[in-house]
Amino acid sequence: MSGQGPEQRGELELVRRLRALLAQPSAGRGVSAGSPAVEFGDDMAALPTGDGGLLWTVDMLMDHVDFDSAVHDWAAIGRKAMAVNLSDCAAMAVVPVAALCAVSLSNQLTMQNAVDLVRGAHEYGLRFGCPIVGGDTNSWNAPTVVSISIAARILPDRPPVRRAGARPGDRIWLSGQVGGSLLGRHMTFEPRVELALQISRDLQPHAMIDVSDGVALDLGRLLEASSCGAVVEAVALDAAIHADALRLAQQDGRPAREHALQDGEDFELIVVLSPDVPPQACQRLGLLPLGQIVAELGLMLDDAGCRAPIPVRGWEHFR
Repeated sequence: MSGQGPEQRGELELVRRLRALLAQPSAGRGVSAGSPAVEFGDDMAALPTGDGGLLWTVDMLMDHVDFDSAVHDWAAIGRKAMAVNLSDCAAMAVVPVAALCAVSLSNQLTMQNAVDLVRGAHEYGLRFGCPIVGGDTNSWNAPTVVSISIAARILPDRPPVRRAGARPGDRIWLSGQVGGSLLGRHMTFEPRVELALQISRDLQPHAMIDVSDGVALDLGRLLEASSCGAVVEAVALDAAIHADALRLAQQDGRPAREHALQDGEDFELIVVLSPDVPPQACQRLGLLPLGQIVAELGLMLDDAGCRAPIPVRGWEHFR
């Protein structure tokens, strides 16, 4: 017997291992000194160019996991595939410019199904100035998989907003209410691209991330990147619970707070701002307070002065 314990699994562990494998210094690899500093594992990856650089992101959606082709029409599925990538652009406050689309189509699909899928993605991308400009197709005897990559332009006067920038004393805000998205909002959400650009210009955020896998898990990723902790205020969390989370709690018996913290696919933004930013400026943009960044590691809930740890849980893509 080797004496080794069971293998660690889970998406967070996989990302840690891939970061060690892939995150290498840029020196000697043709990367310019003025390229944007974006570490491996953020919402997008940096590709420097002569005019300041591009950022790239990619997301893959699978039938029966991220959508259900027996319920959702193919144009709506394509729309979501584009929207989740646009949400990554929002998380870093950059401007999407073009997309690539690769699909592995189920052999059960008709030609019209396939066209509708790509049309839904392309037409939604055009709303943000981000057309599909190429890609690849394949087919197999399995459920459909669609993957979209987006290239985004960095603002000339504002660097991309990273996860690694939160500081003790900063305030945490949400761009909207969260929880219960699986009642339908996970297919119809609007990525916060324009809002993120306005936040970047007007409020100069220290860090941002979009809520794809749950507030607790995604905030935890931001805290890990920033080497700090956070305290979520219970009153603020309750005010940020979406009505869908309340309805889902009535159906399944799980607390509405748990749905708000762990459900995911809200695609709202977690925004970390200096405490010097006036609350009125945040409220004008529709931001909701959530809590505060602290030096002590970990994620805590403060309920009337009593603090308890918040489990850093949500949707994990690799289990």
